[in-house]
Amino acid sequence: MASPQDHSTSELLHFEPVHSTTELLHFEPVHPSSADLPYADLATIDVSSFYDGEAAQRLLAEQVRKAMHGDGFFTLVGMGISEAEISRQVDIAYTVLERTPLEEKKKLRARMQEDGCYKGFKPRQYYEFGDGVKDQIEQFNWSRDMKQEFPTAMLPFLDQVKEFTDRVHNHVLFNLLRLFALALELPIDTFTEKHKFEKHDESWFRYMAYYDAHSREDEAKTKGVWLKGHQDFGTCTFVFSQPMASLQVRSDDGVWRFVRHTPGGIVVNCGVMMEWYTGGYFKAANHRVAAPPNDQRGHTRCGVLYFSVPNDDQRPNTLMESRVLQQAGVLKTFEDGKGLSSKVYSQARIARVGKSETYKRQWGDGEVVVEMIAGVEVPWYG
Repeated sequence: MASPQDHSTSELLHFEPVHSTTELLHFEPVHPSSADLPYADLATIDVSSFYDGEAAQRLLAEQVRKAMHGDGFFTLVGMGISEAEISRQVDIAYTVLERTPLEEKKKLRARMQEDGCYKGFKPRQYYEFGDGVKDQIEQFNWSRDMKQEFPTAMLPFLDQVKEFTDRVHNHVLFNLLRLFALALELPIDTFTEKHKFEKHDESWFRYMAYYDAHSREDEAKTKGVWLKGHQDFGTCTFVFSQPMASLQVRSDDGVWRFVRHTPGGIVVNCGVMMEWYTGGYFKAANHRVAAPPNDQRGHTRCGVLYFSVPNDDQRPNTLMESRVLQQAGVLKTFEDGKGLSSKVYSQARIARVGKSETYKRQWGDGEVVVEMIAGVEVPWYG
């Protein structure tokens, strides 16, 4: 049985000591809401038994299968990253977003439309939600190889960031991908081989802040939605749990429900490419970010995320060799030779989503706004 230390596939980068006056700011999260909110009934999966042997792994894999098939959303705990470590990363996120001067943010702007890459800063008011309303979201994104220019405020903390980056991909993600494989009765490294650390893809880590800065008029136009309902395009997304009641998931009955905060937990959601790999057996979950309840208003939602995407050369399509998928009667997502590469679809989504023409059409149980990106319809829910 492999140990956690065996999962790293690259040596840590060694950063020279940086002399900087940047002090680490502490982000004070909002207190949990006392409002009576509709919460989604999502599974919480404790993976601390992963190294207890094959029987333990198969029990975990069955929990993962149910969650990914039923909701495409669940909360992961027991993955070996402490609540204190997560809080430290949130503090670094807050420091980077608050202490980086505007001119430096402009210099390190992410070339999203130009290159189809999130690397760097995304400023506020980049996306338009309709009726002239723009987002109040700011991000700094980095790739796991960390071969990019970082803001001055982040330089003193790069060794910590690199260690966190490595552990999240090579330990947390890889163990979860192994459970995905076992859940589908596939060889255990089926998915880890498609997400090699040392190979390039458009996966990215993100420090992100949602600012409670919409005017009353804009909030009325968006009905209190800070980010429209959508599906992430990769294989899975990790959202390190935050106490602000803002993240929502759309159930099969069409109702939006809040995701509960689990201190030290990771909210995992299934992306489009994982749905492609499973012919829809694992669900790409619709989720959005809404304004929090009144007792949490006026605060910033600051957090850390990881968006996992297969390596550039991968062409996600239904893994028909899976007996689980065969028994479920799924069909191939794409005809042979017609699938998109991870690189092509990722860069198209990054460059064009929210920036291309939209149209309305029936989708499932209702009407949605749709963008056509790389020949694939991308739905947006209210």
